[in-house]
Amino acid sequence: MTADSYSLKLGPHPGAAKVARLAVERRLQDWALPDLLDDVHLITTELVSNAARLGAVFELTISRPGDRTVLVEVRDCADGEPSIRAAEPDEEDGRGLFIVQAYATEWGWRADGDGKTVWARCGR
Repeated sequence: MTADSYSLKLGPHPGAAKVARLAVERRLQDWALPDLLDDVHLITTELVSNAARLGAVFELTISRPGDRTVLVEVRDCADGEPSIRAAEPDEEDGRGLFIVQAYATEWGWRADGDGKTVWARCGR
């Protein structure tokens, strides 16, 4: 039996998203949820990349609130509401939350001490 929640602190380095994806992949294997892997990978990559840009240590938590549901949460040091913006076609970034919204069952955020947590749920 594996735990239904896993947390990992990550630093603001270019490899943070890769480390996060590996952690997600392992948890989803443990939980026998391979059908959610692609969506959870995309969501994790976007949320972790956003947090890494802030230049401080942040925390990724992956949990299984239901049998066929995965919750990805990233707590960072920034305050203020994250928002989806319309990126120009030639811009290289600015589509992260748009991707999260497209692949998550639902997503949101909450103020969390001196920062915020952005979360996304996948599955049924």
